[in-house]
Amino acid sequence: MVGEVAVYSGRSKSSGRELTVCSPKNGGSDVRYKLDFSPKLDVSSPSLTGAIVGASAPVAFVAWQPSSWPVVPLAVNDKFVFTLKSIFEESILGEISNVIADVHKSNGDLQHRGHVVAIALMCALDAIASYGYRKHHISDFIKAHFRADYHPHADQIYELYRCSLVHSWNLFEAAICPDDTKIKLEGRSLTIGLLDLFDCLVPATEDFLEKLTYDPALQKNTLERYEELRNTARP
Repeated sequence: MVGEVAVYSGRSKSSGRELTVCSPKNGGSDVRYKLDFSPKLDVSSPSLTGAIVGASAPVAFVAWQPSSWPVVPLAVNDKFVFTLKSIFEESILGEISNVIADVHKSNGDLQHRGHVVAIALMCALDAIASYGYRKHHISDFIKAHFRADYHPHADQIYELYRCSLVHSWNLFEAAICPDDTKIKLEGRSLTIGLLDLFDCLVPATEDFLEKLTYDPALQKNTLERYEELRNTARP
């Protein structure tokens, strides 16, 4: 079985879908940096992604505009972690959540939209993991923060999903389901449910933010990555 598998899980076809909590590795219930995808932005101003060119005055922090990101602090502090939370919440995972909700409203499920959502999820995983980890960043992030059943397949997720989808669009040795199917091997093919992947990536990101408050290696890597990205933005 390869490619997109047309299986619907029976999730609500109404205007929204309830997020299924997928506990991170530490299993904690008290999440300080819980991501919030509820509408909270001022929609009176247009959403502009990228550098703000020609601004005559300093621009307030806007998560999806790297040129407005605050200067990197000397050390990780609570304000910095909440800045990262906003970036992940508003400009990455929040947008994917909106797309998934819109698709459920218009189509009922993710059938015939799976590759688009899968590519977005792989890019989101890649981007978030690149803050705290180096070299095998996606695999290391999954093993550190995802649900345990993802851990044995961490390397394959990078090779068979991220690289194949981003560079070749199609899947050749793996499969995706447009529902909350749990990750599994079927024959020699790995199968992932896109909704399950999203529902695990959200608490995994929250778990990363929590560990960022006390893990020196994560702090060093994250400060360096944040500064590197911010410095590439045109003023």
